[in-house]
Amino acid sequence: MKFEWFVASRYLLSQRKQSFISIISVISIVGVSLGVATVILVIAVLDGVEHGLRDRFLANEAHVAVSKIDRGFFNNYEDRIEAIKKVDGVVAASPVVYTQSAIFQKGSQSIQDVIYIKGIDPEVEDTVTGFSKFVEGSVDFQDQKIIDRASFINDESVTGGIVLGARLAKNLTLHQGDILRLVVKLEEDNHSPGAFLPRIRNFVVIGFYESELAVYDSRMAFIHVDTAQKIYQQEGNINVILVRLEDPELAPTIGDELIEVSSFNTIDMPITTTWLDTHAPLFAALELEKIATVIIEALIILVAAFNIASTLIMTVMEKTRDVGTLRTLGASRGNIMLIFMIQGCVIGMLGTLLGTALGLGVCKLLSTNVIRPSPLIAYALVVLLIIFQICVTLKFILSKTKLRNIVMLLFWILGIAFILYCLVQPISLKELGLSEIYQMNQLPIKINWFFVGFINLLSFSICWLATIYPAFQASNMRPIEALQYE
Repeated sequence: MKFEWFVASRYLLSQRKQSFISIISVISIVGVSLGVATVILVIAVLDGVEHGLRDRFLANEAHVAVSKIDRGFFNNYEDRIEAIKKVDGVVAASPVVYTQSAIFQKGSQSIQDVIYIKGIDPEVEDTVTGFSKFVEGSVDFQDQKIIDRASFINDESVTGGIVLGARLAKNLTLHQGDILRLVVKLEEDNHSPGAFLPRIRNFVVIGFYESELAVYDSRMAFIHVDTAQKIYQQEGNINVILVRLEDPELAPTIGDELIEVSSFNTIDMPITTTWLDTHAPLFAALELEKIATVIIEALIILVAAFNIASTLIMTVMEKTRDVGTLRTLGASRGNIMLIFMIQGCVIGMLGTLLGTALGLGVCKLLSTNVIRPSPLIAYALVVLLIIFQICVTLKFILSKTKLRNIVMLLFWILGIAFILYCLVQPISLKELGLSEIYQMNQLPIKINWFFVGFINLLSFSICWLATIYPAFQASNMRPIEALQYE
């Protein structure tokens, strides 16, 4: 072992008389560990939310929507879709009638809500948004048996089938086979000038759409595109073309080309809306949160680094005689400076590594759905650890061995790991009533390994910088000053 490392290790493992300094060293390690673990965990949650939302948006939405600027209807959409499909990077395209409608149930005399109606061709829509895989129930909007049965049971004419968002159906207490009324248009009453009569169509609920995105599950309903064209008196017309791309990130670039090939004229004023445009504020807010989190957590690590600096300053004051002796025996200023820098760097490295292990461990536990032991076992283990520590401490005073210290340390590490295993479980946003806010049922975790490496480097760099001043002060100490009172 090199001279500097040997002396630094002796200072780190100071005995009895300097045990207070060792305690401060432990506190410094814990401070760095908690800072690193916290930032890894928070960034993993933010990355998990961002990627979770992104994946869900891309699974439920088209990458590009082509329409007129006023969302008006247009004809000849088959030729437009064929032209769009020929563009490089386009996977599929589907015709859609996208409108809003008021709804109420059978027996109700008042409008209950206003929802978005999406008229689609299920087979074509599956190639763009994967519609069917999110539906529980039937997706055959024009199944005549279902329509006739619902018409017979309710003694009313039924226009077709409808798939409701799962949350919307739950709020309306609707089940498969129930009738939902859509107000498709307000028509002027010829007998009462200035008054309007609603044109109503009945639909039978055939399935429920559940994507874990509240914006769809609580506000969206789906009917067949042919039915939508008839009830809105737009036979042969649609108002949106949805497009799926090979690479969603190229949506802004390909969107401009889609306008040119979709055969709109300048009077129509065609536009494209990408998934990035729709959700840009959300992702920008998440990025801002991550930046703010890194800054805050860096300050936490900086506070821990000040603890390291204060530990080293106290060590220098405590070891004044030792420094003077080492200088008298021929140690150079560089040797002295290196001793204290090694001591601080070891504290920083231990804190960083322990924090990384803790942060990654908690992330793993939060993302692992397995049955855990009862939390009561964890609480009982905490009590046993405290009793064990008291017993060891009493024995420690009488008989102190390095083996006893190592066993005690391992026991604590394993005990704390088991306590975390019992207590840290995946967080259900649905049970907490936050699923509608965060658009998902469970808090997602995604570890960003590049960031883990970055925060390790940042943490160690801050801790290393904290060692420079105390080490420099120790190296500048003159032997005669250090030993003048000895």
